[in-house]
Amino acid sequence: IVNYLTRMELFYFNTFPELAAIGLPLSVVLLLLLHCLMGLLAAQLAYRKGADLGRWLIWGMIGGTGALVTALRLPTQSTE
Repeated sequence: IVNYLTRMELFYFNTFPELAAIGLPLSVVLLLLLHCLMGLLAAQLAYRKGADLGRWLIWGMIGGTGALVTALRLPTQSTE
């Protein structure tokens, strides 16, 4: 049983050592990184549709997935 539990623990991120610089487990750091990457993608998408980049960078870092969904639903603004 002990050997089985040891092998099972290898599949979870919480068995990785904590990151010394910020004191967070690797799983939390990966989730924060993915959140910020989605926010950057949302900001770039909104900017290409004619929205303000600075505002969308802030919204993207805070909102993550919600910002991406919102940016996908933005209408393209014409530059006349």
